[in-house]
Amino acid sequence: MKKIFTLVITLFLGASLALAQNTGGDKSSLNPQPLPPGKKATTASTTKTKSATKGHKGGKKATKKTTTPPPK
Repeated sequence: MKKIFTLVITLFLGASLALAQNTGGDKSSLNPQPLPPGKKATTASTTKTKSATKGHKGGKKATKKTTTPPPK
């Protein structure tokens, strides 16, 4: 009886450790690293569908207009 109890406890301990190691999760979400300069983060929110792009598309682009000619 003592040997069976020891075997059951050993199997339970081994199974719980295996599950704990397997379901550790994604470590990159715990400590995200900064992006290099000039790189943009790619997330699901940056990809838009055709229906999500409808709406305000921005105003006119600003242009510099000079009224006086430059000095000679």
